[in-house]
Amino acid sequence: MSSQLEVIPLGGLGEFGMNCAALRAGEDLILVDAGMMFPGRRTAASLGVDLMVPDISFLLENRRQLRAIVLTHGHEDHAGGVSYIIDQLQVPVYANRLTLGLVSSRLRERGLDQEADLRLLEADRPVDLGAFQVEPLRVTHSFPESYCFAIRTPVGRIIWSGDFKFDQTPIDGHRSNLARLAELGQEGVLALFSDSTNGDVPGLSPSESSVYEPLEKLFRQADGKIVLTTFASSMHRIQIVLDLARKVGRKVVPMGRSMVSNIRLASRLGYLRTDSDLLRSREDLARIPSERLIVLASGSQGEPMSALSRLSVDEVRQTRIEAGDLVLLSSRIIPGNEKGIGQMINHFNRRGARVLDSRHQPIHASGHGYREDLKLMINLTRPRFFVPIHGEYRQLAAHARLARRQGIPSDQVHLLETGEVLGLSPDKAEILGQVPAGRRFIDEGIRRPVGQELLRDRRFMATDGVLVVGLRIDRMNWELMGEPELISRGFVQPEDSQELMQETRARIRRLVSEAGANGKRDEGLLGQMLQTGLKRFLRKRTRKRPLIVPVVLTL
Repeated sequence: MSSQLEVIPLGGLGEFGMNCAALRAGEDLILVDAGMMFPGRRTAASLGVDLMVPDISFLLENRRQLRAIVLTHGHEDHAGGVSYIIDQLQVPVYANRLTLGLVSSRLRERGLDQEADLRLLEADRPVDLGAFQVEPLRVTHSFPESYCFAIRTPVGRIIWSGDFKFDQTPIDGHRSNLARLAELGQEGVLALFSDSTNGDVPGLSPSESSVYEPLEKLFRQADGKIVLTTFASSMHRIQIVLDLARKVGRKVVPMGRSMVSNIRLASRLGYLRTDSDLLRSREDLARIPSERLIVLASGSQGEPMSALSRLSVDEVRQTRIEAGDLVLLSSRIIPGNEKGIGQMINHFNRRGARVLDSRHQPIHASGHGYREDLKLMINLTRPRFFVPIHGEYRQLAAHARLARRQGIPSDQVHLLETGEVLGLSPDKAEILGQVPAGRRFIDEGIRRPVGQELLRDRRFMATDGVLVVGLRIDRMNWELMGEPELISRGFVQPEDSQELMQETRARIRRLVSEAGANGKRDEGLLGQMLQTGLKRFLRKRTRKRPLIVPVVLTL
């Protein structure tokens, strides 16, 4: 039996999204969550990257030890990465019914649904996974049947909170299992790993049901169509919209692939209460009067190709935004997305719509606990050691301070970085080292991870442009034929930089001459020599680093 537990976060620390952590005891290893993250507009988004998932190099090196992936719930920042790793880590995936349905849908899109071993995880029914026993406990969140995990290990029990708050009036009537958490606290909890998303927000997180009355008031006041956006996996918020639409006599048209598919799946599995007369398809838009219409759109973060963004610029053929329409952003603005959301709001306003978000009306309730919720989790479980998870570093640090104020000694509170290995024994917690960790960039168009070299080329193209160098080499004497041809895109305007272009051609002739006959016979080698030499020359001459693309023809 192992005398130590290793906890290895592979994502979700110091960032919003990509939540993923490995737990290892002896020769057994399990993975808690496998999330994804969308790139911010200032980073890889401009480089053609669609999403990011954790680097799983550590897991691949230890794949024989991996027993299972267990998912706390189905939000994409916790489960969206499964379809990008399961073909390399062929182990069972445990989750609740709705999460399994969403994961299965993602796998089907990538042609992997037949390879995956998906298994149902039910509340209060422990599952044995090698040296671990995982007991799912229900907690309230913005996703149905979200779980907190009580994990029995060879060195003691730990609590992995998942995303949670303590909602006393949940939409589905299922409250957090406070009794079991308190019972575990009495039995003894070695360590608590707790959600820190709102670690710097005072008070108690408002109930999801608190948005019902404000939304109803706005629905009744609206004269034109209502466009409402929320996360496509926020089933409780979607249920509120459906209930209110029925109450005020409006029809609901879901828009956006994720919104349509998630509503269809959740309705089929019984997580949403609806009927065919209430929900209409996009083709019905033109036949529903504006005063009887609610468009439920995905794209709350201003994603450029989302349904909401396309609505804001009149790119939806079946309907248009008009003066008097009401646009409601019933979701959190994820840090980094403010500019894109602001631009989208400007487009709606140009068309005469009234736009409201949680800064104007209480139409959003966070699914994550505020400080009082976090205090209650600590006080119920009474852990020996405490580790904040899920959130940017300022939230992690705020949560750590909160834990110390709740009586946990400072040397028993640990702030981790992604990739650090925390060793836990019954009386000690310490950093043991580091494993490879980071991000893999996914370009859906090529359906595979994007390498650093490709990203670097895209970055150079985006910032410094491209210079195409065309050469013709005489096969008889291996001499340069004519002048090198230069095509500049995003680098300089050739007509305004004739002196630079002449100097560049002279440098190319010199580089070709220095290559010798053998160098010119190898087109690949000659191209590399041109790239290296021209990069140095142009960086000194212009302080720019354009992407050099040599095109060598031997005639």
